[in-house]
Formats: sequence, structure tokens, C-alpha cells
Amino acid sequence: MSGGKTKRFRSMPLTFTLLMGTVIAACSNSGGADDSKKNTETVAPGATPTADASAKANQPRTKLKMFMGDSGIPHPDGTDPSDNPFIRIVEDYANVDLDMDVPSYQDFQTKFNLLLSSGQLPDIVHTWFIEETDQRAREGAFIDLKKYYDNSPQVQKYVTPEMMELAKDKVSGNYWRIPMASQNTPQGAGIVARYDLVMKYNNNKWPETIEEWVNMMRTMKKAEPDSIILSNRVSGDYTLSYGGTPIFNMFGAAPYTYRVDGGKAVSTFTLPEYRAAVELYKQLYDEGIVDKEFAVNDNAKYYEKVKNKNVLWEYNSADQYVPSGVAKKPEDQTKEWLWAPPLKTYPSVVKDAKYTRPYRWMPIAGHGVYISAKSKDPERAWKVIEGFASDELHEAIFWGKEGETYNVKDGKRVPIAEKLSDKSRSWSLHLAFVYGFADGMEVTKAQAEMVRDPKELERMSGAMKMLNDQALETGIGLDNFIVLSDEAAKKRPDEVKFISKATVEAIMGKITMQEFDQRVQEFQKKFGFIYDEYTKYLTEHKNELLKAGVKEAGW
Repeated sequence: MSGGKTKRFRSMPLTFTLLMGTVIAACSNSGGADDSKKNTETVAPGATPTADASAKANQPRTKLKMFMGDSGIPHPDGTDPSDNPFIRIVEDYANVDLDMDVPSYQDFQTKFNLLLSSGQLPDIVHTWFIEETDQRAREGAFIDLKKYYDNSPQVQKYVTPEMMELAKDKVSGNYWRIPMASQNTPQGAGIVARYDLVMKYNNNKWPETIEEWVNMMRTMKKAEPDSIILSNRVSGDYTLSYGGTPIFNMFGAAPYTYRVDGGKAVSTFTLPEYRAAVELYKQLYDEGIVDKEFAVNDNAKYYEKVKNKNVLWEYNSADQYVPSGVAKKPEDQTKEWLWAPPLKTYPSVVKDAKYTRPYRWMPIAGHGVYISAKSKDPERAWKVIEGFASDELHEAIFWGKEGETYNVKDGKRVPIAEKLSDKSRSWSLHLAFVYGFADGMEVTKAQAEMVRDPKELERMSGAMKMLNDQALETGIGLDNFIVLSDEAAKKRPDEVKFISKATVEAIMGKITMQEFDQRVQEFQKKFGFIYDEYTKYLTEHKNELLKAGVKEAGW
């Protein structure tokens, strides 16, 4: 999903372009749809309703408000977030009328911050900015959900007690959120590149050094002067992400994260490897290989360039490139995205190749759903959360209805790929923030086998195993357990902005590398204490971290 290896980026959205026909959990991107109450398109599940819906039929409905993100898969034009067949499943389960506020992914952080600062919270809030939300919860903005969870077999079906413990606020000990389950998520992350372009411009083999990658880019630029080989997608304050980070990843110094070395944690921004990556990025920017708009591309611009300008690569998580039943468009038949193998030889500045490898994911992802302390009916708000964990919604999102989106043959469900991936229903994946976006792997695999080239599927399967093995070798990241002071937590947004500004200015030549070095020294004075807290926590909890699978606690 992102360029970083921290939990902050595990919460980033589902949005890899469905242009290439890859996405998690049998979903394609948005498009138009008819969404009125008279909508005749069937997306309702085949399961029998679970909640006491029949008993509620004649009871008045409670009106509740909910704020949530679309995780990068927006509603298609004409679909009302508050009134569509999927959200009606939740409404019927909880006997409510939901007023949904679902800003675009690009606007989510800004609107979420405004919502928190206003104090005018809706009944239910879904977000992937967990640190900020937990901090506000400690100030009284949200309620503890443990008593509701303990009495909810439906939520426990997908979110285990172990997951709830991992989601517990480590400062207060409260259970503010229901986390997203991610135990079925493919492990690892890495650089995913246009395999067809690599084979074409690098003599039918993967580059084995950074120099070989750069020479290939130059060859490609000479042959395709109009192509935008290296681009980037801005994600809120994180200016560098996705297409903007692979060079940093190759140097083992991804932006906005940390490194553990000799029992001490430091910001990657301060490393010599980070500086070397900036220098190379600037060189490629000057040569015209890097997108001149890399620091301002929004989602739409970035994906337009991916589609039409032969963008070469991006850094993302394995779950974002699971082959699905979305058939390739005619113009995309020769395009193939595949995970790049690690370099055979790293630059001399790289201290250890282990820093270039991905982490193992936690069994929960960085999403959460909260109930506001201002809700006048928290019990009914909890029923809404249960609705989002209902079997009916799960069936509707991932399988749909027999005879319409799948058939049964010899006792097995056979997906109707074009129906399951239709733009009128595929957006619903962003509602799976309790089950996890990868919970529909069974149907995804079945769809892919129906429409994809077997050799291409075999290559992708081998590459995903490679990422899985790397992640298991690295272990879970320290920052999934770290407990920062309020002062440090409040400084994180400023830290991100500082790193973005200094890095972009150096790449674009607005500051010299000597001035960049001065920015690093300034960073240490302003934000170094954050990583001192990392080190202190690591030192005090080393043994328990090692037992939990945090291998870097021993680095």
C-alpha cells in the first residue's frame, strides 16, 4: 500500500488500479450505478438474516449518523452512500436509518481532522488514523467498546479476543475501537513493476543492482520519450508514497519510518542511505525520468499516468495485487505487474540488506470503528457495528446471490466473474472494514482462474510466496507495539510534513544537499526525542517483544 513499512501505512487504502485487473477480494473499481430505493439490481445475500429483523419490522427506526472513509474505492456516480442495497443490510440488522458521510480518500484526512477538532462527532466513526483517534478517545471523545464486544458472538466471529488485545490502547488500557481483521491478508510488501517493460528493456531479466535499474530506465526513456517512468501519488501529508518510494526501499530507508540498529531506533530520514536515495532521485528528476508533477499528483492524476504513461513501478503490499476475476481490457493485454525480486548486489552505503525486506503483518490492520461519547444511543450504534460484521453483508460483498453473481456446480460455488466485478457492486468492498478487505480470497482465486493467463498466475503466485517468506523472516514491526507520550504523538504530523518538505525540495533542487544535511540536523533537534522513546520502549520490553515475534528487537 505504501512506501513505508510502519503500521501507519498498513492502514492505507485498497486502491491499486483495477486497470491491470488486480485487486483484493474480488473487487474492481468504481463506475456508474443506479442507487434508488427502487434499485432492482440484486446484491442481497443468500443467507438467512441473523439479527431479530422480523421482530423489529414494526418498530420505529433510530436515526444515526456515521462518518467513514471509502479506503480508496469510491461509490460510483449515482450511488447514495446512505441509501443502497449494501447499507440497507446494515440498517435492517440494526433497525436504524443511517446518514452516511463518506468523503473521498483524497479529502479524508482533512475532513477527519476537522471533524475531530470540531467536537461535533457523529454516532459512529470509521478511520485509519488510529493514533490520533485514540488520543481523542483518551480525552473523552469515544467510549470503551469492551462490554459490547464481550457480548457479541457476531463480532467475535471475525475479530478474535487476541485481535482485541492487540487493538487495545496501550496508554489507557481501553478498548476504543473494533479493529479490522487481517489474518487472511497475504503477507509482505515490495516493489511491484511492469514485468513486460522490464523484460523488454533489460534483456529479458530482472535488474540485479540499482545501477542496472537506472540504466534500464534510461534505455526506456530514450525509446519512449513521452512515458513517465517514475511517478508518485501524494497521500495527505505523506508526499512520497506508492510510486515515489521504491528507490528509498532499495536503499533500506523508506520514508516516514524507523530503523533499529544495535538496540537503538532512529528515523530513516537521518540515515546516509536516505541521503543517497535523495541524491539518486534528484539525478533522475533532472534527467526527466521522474514525473515533474511527482509532488502534487492526486489519485486521479497518478492512476491516469499509470494507465497511459507506462509508469514503471510502485511500492505496495501483497494484498493489493492479488489477481482477480476482472479481465484485462484489450489495451492492457500485454501489461503485467509482478513483484520484483531483491537486488543481488546492494549499494555499499546500505548497512544490511535486511532493512530492505518487508515486515510481517499483524492479524489486525490499521482501521478501526468507534462509537462517539456523544451518541444518544450507543447500544443501537453498536448494533450498526454488528451489522457491518453480519454474515449477510459478508455474503453480499464477497459472493452476492446465487443465480446472479455465482452458480453452484457439483456442490461448489462458481463465480460469474463479470457480474461479481460489475462497477455497480464492486465498490462495496470498502464496507468490509470489520472482516478485512482480503477475507474473500476464495472467490477471488476462483474468479482469477477463469479469466487470467495460467503462466501469469503462476509467476504471481511464486512472487507472492517470495514476499511471504521475506516477511516471515523479518517478523513483526516494533511500531505495532510502541507507546509514545502525548507530546511525541502530537508531533508526528509535523514530523511527516518536515520530512516531505525537505525531501521534495532537495529532489527538485530548491535546496542543495548541504542544505538538506542542515535540515537533517534540524530534524534531530525537533523530532529526535520521538525515536529516543522508541529506544526506551524497546530496551524496557525487549524480551516480551521478541516473544511476540518482533525480531528487530534483537537487531
